[in-house]
Amino acid sequence: MKQITIADIAKEAGVSKATVSRVLSKPNLVSEKTREKILLVINKYSFTPNTLAQGLAGMPTKNIGVMVDELANDYYIELTGGIDSILFQENYTVQLMSTRWIPERELQGVRSMILNRVDGILISPVSAESDAITLLKKSGIPYILINCTSSDPEVSYVCCDNHEGGRLIAEHVNSLGREQAIVVPVSDHKTLIERVDAFCKYLDSTHIRLIKAPIARHYQDGYNLVSLLVDQNAIDTKKTTLFVGNDYIAMGMISRLFELNIPIPEQVSVIGFDDIRIASLCRVPLTTVSQSIHTMGRLAALALINMIRHNQDNLSYRHIIDPQLIIRESTSLVPCKD
Repeated sequence: MKQITIADIAKEAGVSKATVSRVLSKPNLVSEKTREKILLVINKYSFTPNTLAQGLAGMPTKNIGVMVDELANDYYIELTGGIDSILFQENYTVQLMSTRWIPERELQGVRSMILNRVDGILISPVSAESDAITLLKKSGIPYILINCTSSDPEVSYVCCDNHEGGRLIAEHVNSLGREQAIVVPVSDHKTLIERVDAFCKYLDSTHIRLIKAPIARHYQDGYNLVSLLVDQNAIDTKKTTLFVGNDYIAMGMISRLFELNIPIPEQVSVIGFDDIRIASLCRVPLTTVSQSIHTMGRLAALALINMIRHNQDNLSYRHIIDPQLIIRESTSLVPCKD
């Protein structure tokens, strides 16, 4: 099959080669209508410029691309801190971008990193089947998925055992003897689905009523959801446990519970997931599952550097982190030490 070139992309899109180049390097300089037309053709062929391969074969840039989902969430701040602790020691600089959970933004960001000739990419992908991962596989650049697994044996990743994390939470909830347990999903990402599925599987549903709440993607969503749960599920009168998909959203819910004078944990127990640093410092220290976020970032960075040094972009590296249940005051009337 003929190798697609910028000229081919330009011809099919009905624009000049210069315009295609601008979309690839500085998309903000091209009108939205023209940019979308060109990106449709680029994505159709999973196009990567020939100049990229030539550049990658040359001198290393000592620059690593890091793609995460949401910079407002402390989880990703701590994750990138772990990454940077290794890359700084190895004299690498970091090119950091956020997808904001938007697949198109993720794909454009990865393409931009490749064009900037980063030596490798660490990515917490929107999905395990995202177009950005397909592009990375075709590019030949070393990369590792973080906080995401893959069924593809050639794809490397570092991730927590989310199924085990969900099981640990279910067993803790079973011990609390509450009337109802409400699951609060925070996305439809594979890792979150695994947490929720395991929780539902191991929850003692013969004695505890299981309820699934709407997805809460941001802190404010968690905050707003509490009033809905009061109205629809009477969490202010029925003894309830909330299992929230991550700490960030759980803390939003705790803030609103405080405002409504709903006692924690006497009336409502709250459990998160991640164990971000401020989870132990919020109004009621949060019971959660630790997935060793900083360590996850360090392991991924070390593995990527090893790939780069040995020129092994196809080296398969897979590491699953064992989760740990951290019990704090949000589910226990007795203060618990970490």
